Amino acid sequence: MYYYRDKSVTIRPLEEGDCAAFAGAFAAQGWDKPEEQYQRYLREQQAGQRQVLVALWQGELAGYLTLVPRAGGPFAGKPWPEIVDFNVLEKFQRRGIGGKLMDAVEALAGEASDVVCIGVGMYPGYGAAQRMYVKRGYIPDGSGLWYRDQPLPPMAPCENDDDLVLHFSKKLERRELRPLAGEELTPGLFAWFDRFQPVEKCWRKQDGQWVVKDIAFTERWSEGDYRELCALLRLTLATGGAVWGAFLEGKLKGFVSVEGERIGSRGQYADLSSIHVSADARGKGLGRALFQKAEEAGRMLGAQALYISAHSSVESQAFYKAMGCVEAKEYQAFHVEKEPCDCQLERSLEQA
Repeated sequence: MYYYRDKSVTIRPLEEGDCAAFAGAFAAQGWDKPEEQYQRYLREQQAGQRQVLVALWQGELAGYLTLVPRAGGPFAGKPWPEIVDFNVLEKFQRRGIGGKLMDAVEALAGEASDVVCIGVGMYPGYGAAQRMYVKRGYIPDGSGLWYRDQPLPPMAPCENDDDLVLHFSKKLERRELRPLAGEELTPGLFAWFDRFQPVEKCWRKQDGQWVVKDIAFTERWSEGDYRELCALLRLTLATGGAVWGAFLEGKLKGFVSVEGERIGSRGQYADLSSIHVSADARGKGLGRALFQKAEEAGRMLGAQALYISAHSSVESQAFYKAMGCVEAKEYQAFHVEKEPCDCQLERSLEQA
C-alpha cells in the first residue's frame, strides 16, 4: 500500500529491508539510530501499535515518521494519536519531503481522531521543525516545557537535549474512506458535494502532438446530474463494480468508481469510470487516496492497468500525471465516442 506517491516521492509503510538501511544512513551522517530501533518499530507496526510512514525520493530511502494511537505527556489519557520520531536524512532535506510526510500522517490520524499531537525539542537543531509545526497550525498545549517525560517546574535545572520538549496539538478534519452501498447512493448523500470546476486551458492532440489550448468553460452539476450519477453508481455496484466515498466530518467530499467488467482486447483494463473531489475539499489528499482505492479494485479484478477517460483540463491532467498515468496504448472506442474531448489514459497496476 502507499500513503502518497508522485513522480519523485513515495510514502509507504516500513519494510524489513529498511531497518538496516536506515541505521546505516543515519550513522553515515553521525546520528545514533540502531537497527534494533527500526526492528522494534516494524514489530509494533505489525501488531497495530504504531504506524510507520517511510518516504522515498526517486526510490531511495529519504526519511520517516511514526504515529502511535495514544499521545503521552500532557495529552495522556486522551484519545488522540501522536506523531513520534520524525526525521529526514540531511541530503534529502529542503525538497518538500517533510511536508509530504506531515500531510500523509495528518490524513492518517484524521481517520481516527479530530486532534493530533506532537512534541518538539528546543535546541537549534529543531528550529526548522518548530517553524514547520507552527505554520501548519500546531499550537502549544500550555503546560510549558517537559523534561524526561515530566513537566518542568519553574527554575528547575535541565539540559537542552532531546529530552527537553514542548508539546503541541492540532485540530484536524475527521476523514473516512469507505465503500458506498447502493441504498445510500441518493442525491441526499451529495448535499455537501460541489462539482464546480472553472476551466481555462485544456489538452488537445494536434497533428499527433499534445498541446495546451485556450478553452474556457465552467462545469457545475445540476440536480438532474446528481440523480443520473446516483443511478450510474448503483448500476456499477449491481454489476460487480466498486464505489468508494471520502468523507470529511461525516460529509461526502469525494468518490471513485471502478466497473466490474474488464475492458480492452485482452481484458487488460479495469475501467475507472469516475473520480471526483468536491471543490471545497481539493488539495487535501482525497483524490490520491481515492485513486489508490481504484488501484486496489483494479488488482482485485485481475487487471493489468486502470483505464481512465479523463477530463482534459490542465488541472485534471496534472493530477493524473502525478498518479503515474500515461496515454492509453489501446483506446476504448465507446469512451472516445462518449467523450471525444477526454484524454484516454492508463495506469499500470503491475508497477504501482
